Amino acid sequence: MSNIQAKLMDLSAAADYLGTGAIEVPEFDREIMDVLRRSSVALQRIEQKPATGHPHRYFEQTALASGAAVDPRNISATATGPTRVERPAFIKAVTAQSNISQFDKDVTEQQGQFASVVAKDVNDIITAVELKRASMLWAGTDTSMSAPTTLEWMGGLAQITQQATIANGASIIDGLKSQVAVMLANQTYKLAGKISAIYLNPLLADYIDQEAKASRITLDSVEVVAGVTVAAISTQAGKLPLIADAFMPTTAASTAAYGFTATPANIKGYYAVIMCEDEVEIAVISGAEYNPNPRLFQLGLVGNLSGQFVGVKFDTAIFKGASYAHSVVQVLRP
Repeated sequence: MSNIQAKLMDLSAAADYLGTGAIEVPEFDREIMDVLRRSSVALQRIEQKPATGHPHRYFEQTALASGAAVDPRNISATATGPTRVERPAFIKAVTAQSNISQFDKDVTEQQGQFASVVAKDVNDIITAVELKRASMLWAGTDTSMSAPTTLEWMGGLAQITQQATIANGASIIDGLKSQVAVMLANQTYKLAGKISAIYLNPLLADYIDQEAKASRITLDSVEVVAGVTVAAISTQAGKLPLIADAFMPTTAASTAAYGFTATPANIKGYYAVIMCEDEVEIAVISGAEYNPNPRLFQLGLVGNLSGQFVGVKFDTAIFKGASYAHSVVQVLRP
């Protein structure tokens, strides 16, 4: 039996019911049920700016001139100066593509059943670009900003080198507050007023809620983007929102990742990132006119009359001050 014959047999059984005085044919709701994730709170809160080129370059000052105590009657000094370091970051590309058949587009429009489906599918190309960027923000696979090893971003969990671990059974809230205090106690870098948020895996956020409930701790609440309110904890840096991000990864039991030692057997690693959001930026390449959004290109009809739609974004995420302005906390839990 040919494929065409098989399809014709399937079509012959398309009616829901055939009987005397009744022919029932299938109909569908005009609305497509869709609750897919399409955004990232983190990407909405992080500043985007034009890149200086490829690579994007900036300077970071890591030390001041050194002072010394001397004999007031025998003044002597050793000349010193500030230390500034050049930092490069290579721009990466994120794309998504859909091919839309001219025939299928015509059939859909002629039926009038799903008039907006083409526009929806085209819009979802942009969404696909954004979702890939959201996943790379924390867990991008590159291992170097200056000498790229993969086509993805170098994720924040790999960029940030200041780390802490909260053992299984230890207080998560106390551990996070202690790490914030450690950051503020840095005598070289002034972070007071800069630490602004704690991003964490939603499962870890639930562990914190359970701990707060068991300890009768009342968590505050903060609006982080329009219409999104999250819990917050009081720290030495003030009230910090706990922003749950589904794209924040976890580490399986008995696995080492992101510079941490292997998790114990039957224990997973959940991550929280304490951030100075002002020191995180996304450097964007978009041509003569700066456009911080993914761009959509229609490539025209190809030989089989399929329209090609391609979304693209040229950028990379940079966690400036990776060794002191941010901190990754691994929480060990079952």
